[in-house]
Amino acid sequence: MMDIYPYDESRDLKHLQRIWYEVGWVENESQAACMKDFLSVGSCLTARMAGEAECSVQTVPGTVHHLEQTLSLCAVTAVTTSRIARKQGFAQKLTALQLASSASEGVEVAALGMFDQGFYDKLGFGTGAYEHQFTFDPASLIVDVPFAAPTRLNAEHWRQMHASMVQRLPNHGSVTLTPPEMVKAEIGFTENGHGLGYFDGDELTHFIWFDVRGEHGPYVINQIAYRTTAQLLELLSLLKALADQVSSVKMMQPPHVQLQMLLRQPFRHRRITRLSDHSNEHRAVAWWQIRLLNMSCVSRYSWPGPPLKFNLQLTDPVADLLQDQAADSWQGIGGEYVVEFSQTSKVSEGREQPLPTLLCSVNAFSRLFFGVASASVLEVSDEFSAPAELLTSLDRVFCLPQPSFGWDF
Repeated sequence: MMDIYPYDESRDLKHLQRIWYEVGWVENESQAACMKDFLSVGSCLTARMAGEAECSVQTVPGTVHHLEQTLSLCAVTAVTTSRIARKQGFAQKLTALQLASSASEGVEVAALGMFDQGFYDKLGFGTGAYEHQFTFDPASLIVDVPFAAPTRLNAEHWRQMHASMVQRLPNHGSVTLTPPEMVKAEIGFTENGHGLGYFDGDELTHFIWFDVRGEHGPYVINQIAYRTTAQLLELLSLLKALADQVSSVKMMQPPHVQLQMLLRQPFRHRRITRLSDHSNEHRAVAWWQIRLLNMSCVSRYSWPGPPLKFNLQLTDPVADLLQDQAADSWQGIGGEYVVEFSQTSKVSEGREQPLPTLLCSVNAFSRLFFGVASASVLEVSDEFSAPAELLTSLDRVFCLPQPSFGWDF
């Protein structure tokens, strides 16, 4: 039997701090203290053994952009299991319950950052798009725009930084976490955090927050926000100005630029810095996963081309983890649907003959819906099968920009 309780700070905080020490998420008392803010928002469930919390799953509310639409989001921000509670099924069960709770409240999408590929697939999550991580010499930036002297930011600016993240320039797939305390905690977790930013009156319009590692770097940028591409270029120009001292900067590529195009001789710099402490690198990794919680999302996508109508037979693995719940409770979105993508897209339960049929998992359908991979690619790698003509049509309907979260969690 699994003893499951909502998180209670007075009872559980010390136990969860012990778990986070065990898994290496915190390394000192200052970081452990930040967990109080981190766990104070959203919803957290714990599984207990011998009266002590040994596993926890936290979710917080947010939003995710799908083209011009803003969808409600359940962000799974922390899944942790102690050393003595592994392989008991606690993490999967608690995560499934959290998804069911959010879905029953009408939340449309769930997302998380994965520790590795495979575990969350069993909960219906599909792997997201590649994010590009660059380590580069800031002196190699080909940015020649003027920049003003920035304001020094510290942990006391957490509310302004959160507001700036919320109001940053959106893109397809951009994520926002609603509770400001998430930013407060995240900057507290930073080992040697510093920030530089620009204010318009009391409003922080654009900024960078980074972890300083040594006199010459690398400076690891954890958060960046801007409302215009001009502000993005100003921030990059500011980074370039640090090159007198800083030898390397590490950052995820901002979604509104192909960063390699702004670097002078990137291949040469990679060759001559290889094996150094400031090795210039360009890595691509798909670190996040996403899934639909509600098929109503389909109607939020307006397709301007010729209408495409088909049957959808959808499987959802999360149902296996919720079999012991009430029969009328949310147990995933598996089932048969009639889907139409058009200017006024719609979805309904059932099946219509003689429409073609798409057979797929919610994992694969979520990847298609957000434009992570085309239907033709999904047929090769995922649980995804349809007649050739339907695959070709789906390729046209979901020719979308690559999604990017822009918020690490």
